[in-house]
Amino acid sequence: MNKIYIVRHGKTDWNGKGLLQGTTDIELNEEGINQAKELAKNLDVSKIDICFCSPLKRTKQTAEILVGNKLKIIYDPMIVERFFGDYEGKPINFDLIEQQWNYKLNDSSHNIESLKDCLSRAQQFLVKIKKEYPNKTILIISHGSFIKALYFNLIGYNENTDFLSFNPQNSVVYEYEIN
Repeated sequence: MNKIYIVRHGKTDWNGKGLLQGTTDIELNEEGINQAKELAKNLDVSKIDICFCSPLKRTKQTAEILVGNKLKIIYDPMIVERFFGDYEGKPINFDLIEQQWNYKLNDSSHNIESLKDCLSRAQQFLVKIKKEYPNKTILIISHGSFIKALYFNLIGYNENTDFLSFNPQNSVVYEYEIN
């Protein structure tokens, strides 16, 4: 059995402005740095075996604050944020968000990574860590949409699932056990 801790990176200026980040490489802002420092006070890294982190700046900064040099950090492009194509850098449009998280529509217009592709990537990552790191406690530092895909792979989903019912917050730890 694996124990996994999943953390969304700290806040960025684009989070504050309500802009869709996707794979655009944005750094943490001062608030995001402080969020990660605060979380680091309460995260006992001595109980964690390994850390996986998206290679984007905002997650790297969060990981470095959380674990410093106490843990090996593996930067894995498999856990990068969902790609939002032509919408990256644009204000978040909630009608569009609803469409992007509709399993039946599986929207990939405007160069967006489809929901099914993102869910599949999350499933492949979970299979990988179970196979390559059995019985380990793992810290995963990633992004809101990818964490959402991990979450629904962990709890289960179907074509009628409300994927907007879970919204990972910045610098919050989500804890799971996987077999």
